[in-house]
Amino acid sequence: MATSLTRRRLVQGGVALTGLSALGLNGSAFAAPAHRPAINHLAPAQSLSGKVVIGINGNPEDPVKKALSDAYKQRQPDVELVWETAERPAGEYVSWLGTQLATDPPELDIVAGNYVNTYRGYVNLDQYRGTTNPYTNQIWDADLNWDFQRAVNGAGERIMLATRSVHINWFYNKDLFAKAGVEPPTTWTEFVDVCAKLKDTGITPVGINFDWQLPQWFAEVYFDQYHVNWIETVRAQDGDWNYDPDLDGSFTMDPTNPDLHQTYTYNLQRFYKGLQDGTLRFDTPEVAAIVENFAQIFPKYANQDMLVSTDIYPKFLQQQVAIIADGSWSIGQLAADMANLSPERLEELEVEAGSIKSFEWGTFENPAMEGDLVQSQPRSVESATGEYISVIQKDQAQTDLSVDFAMFWLSAAGYQPYLDAQWAVPGFSPGGPLQVHGVNVPKEEDALFADLKMLGNAEINYNGFWTSGGGGQYLTDSRNLLADALQGKITPDEFGKQLQEYHSKNFDAYLELAGLTQDDVDDPTRQPGT
Repeated sequence: MATSLTRRRLVQGGVALTGLSALGLNGSAFAAPAHRPAINHLAPAQSLSGKVVIGINGNPEDPVKKALSDAYKQRQPDVELVWETAERPAGEYVSWLGTQLATDPPELDIVAGNYVNTYRGYVNLDQYRGTTNPYTNQIWDADLNWDFQRAVNGAGERIMLATRSVHINWFYNKDLFAKAGVEPPTTWTEFVDVCAKLKDTGITPVGINFDWQLPQWFAEVYFDQYHVNWIETVRAQDGDWNYDPDLDGSFTMDPTNPDLHQTYTYNLQRFYKGLQDGTLRFDTPEVAAIVENFAQIFPKYANQDMLVSTDIYPKFLQQQVAIIADGSWSIGQLAADMANLSPERLEELEVEAGSIKSFEWGTFENPAMEGDLVQSQPRSVESATGEYISVIQKDQAQTDLSVDFAMFWLSAAGYQPYLDAQWAVPGFSPGGPLQVHGVNVPKEEDALFADLKMLGNAEINYNGFWTSGGGGQYLTDSRNLLADALQGKITPDEFGKQLQEYHSKNFDAYLELAGLTQDDVDDPTRQPGT
């Protein structure tokens, strides 16, 4: 999250990341064509009046909110900005937002719509992508990187924009690695060996949770390694309702391309058709291989409370584990914690004074699984963080006002004073590289992400389905089955068979949850809901 970063907010940031994938947004559920004609409702530099109510998932510090509000007030003195933000865990935000959206019309104007993506009253922001931004005198497309995150809903509408990208990798304790005589692994075999040697020296090798880390992040990363060929089944074909000639007409199947998943349009109907007719299956040697590899490390070399814990970061600080799975949001926070831990910070971390001593640390990327079944190098989870911005559709005047403010905020005109104020707050640590163009980023921020390697995003919809199904209880059941396999209660092959049976049994429920009918699945040329 791009706010002053307490550890609680770091945990929220991790959960917020899951919101995109678990709710079917990251990688796009029904990916709409990347370029749509702009509908220019906004007259450049017009004077506006009214009120915009902001209820995003994060809660910027008061000086940060004031800086943005004051900057907008200079351009639109007759517009009032109201901040309905609070410190809420991701789960609480989902409930709160759902309640707010149940009113007609909602009081809120700007929200983080990915958390309640089934709401049908969001503005399709693609309609404004080519609109001239009156605060920069260039099209909004030039003010923001629209393509690093294609967050669309079931109707193919882009309902959310984000301000920062995020990258997931592994953080490790260099001192503990030196004690065990090991180096960062580059292959899964090396990873297993490193873990064994760390454990032989009395060190718990890996800290990881079984919430959004192993069964989501790395389930997606390694499913992708073995299943990029599924693209040929799930991508939009000529004639499909969401086929984009500019994008899909030039598609080349190149598994070595890190950004392969950005080069085609995903058609959810074709995905479900593949599941239904058996073209796409989970009782396969590929799935068994992933599970077998996972079981070599998890939970054997992981923290004992892997299946129930959530926040592993304090264990890493206290050198109770040598490796943790984490994201770019922790780069700055970890550097700050190594430099100084105030009594307030210790209280936030819920650790005792004197239990943390400084150590050298570094990062390494996802070790590659190997073998004849592997189809590509591992990608990462490279999603969105920072501010998530969705606009509620109301009458045209109010919608125009809300979009006007969103344009201001998500461009250098508004984000520069916003960022300057963030950095003026002690303890601020950005979640990942900024995707708003033209902003003067402090040298400290540039330095944080100078060595960050973007490897391509594996967090796309079909890669996470095997451990989430239709979400809710289906997610819980799928992950409980995976936990049984990792603990040796069932074999990897038996896991695949049971998983296939489970997903087949619940196919009709998944279809309904996805907002699809059998007619939609049978005919990918028709847009669902029409």
